[in-house]
Amino acid sequence: MGTVSLAIIHYPVLDKRGAIVATSLSNLELHDVARSCMTFGAELCYIVTPLEKQGAIAEQLIAHWKDGYGRQYNPDRAQALEKIRLKKALAEVMSEFKGCEPVLIGTSSRRRDTSIGYGLLRSRIEADPRPFLLLFGTGWGLPADIVGHCESTLLPIRGQGEYNHLSLRVAIGIILDRLLGARGGEDERDDRSH
Repeated sequence: MGTVSLAIIHYPVLDKRGAIVATSLSNLELHDVARSCMTFGAELCYIVTPLEKQGAIAEQLIAHWKDGYGRQYNPDRAQALEKIRLKKALAEVMSEFKGCEPVLIGTSSRRRDTSIGYGLLRSRIEADPRPFLLLFGTGWGLPADIVGHCESTLLPIRGQGEYNHLSLRVAIGIILDRLLGARGGEDERDDRSH
């Protein structure tokens, strides 16, 4: 079985008009994504931002929970934040995979020619020993040159209607559940009879 890691890209990403921009990261993003990664067994989550001040704030926050008072106050959160790594560029993330280049899988709120379903990717992860790296774009998504390096992209998460503007933190939780969550047995039983 392959490992699954995430890269949350804050630069380069698109804005509403399609221009390349950098987006800011948030305290909630770090905590929520770390907890989702811990819950579903994702290997690591790379936060990609070249912005020095953003990186410094994130480092301080992580240090508070991993090494400071936060570790005593909430050890579970400290454990989850061990999953977070800060990088300045996607190239730095790629250099972490020594000896075996990861399978890059993009995410998007739009269907693409390279889109694949969750069941198919889940089967591939279970059968392929290579590492998988899921790329998530902030803002209005990943630019074409990053998507072009991906082997495929996941189908967008769809709800009941046309509205499709989930927060990144929520989308990551849904995607990790679909790819890595427990299936079958007690988890799928019908409790309506009780």
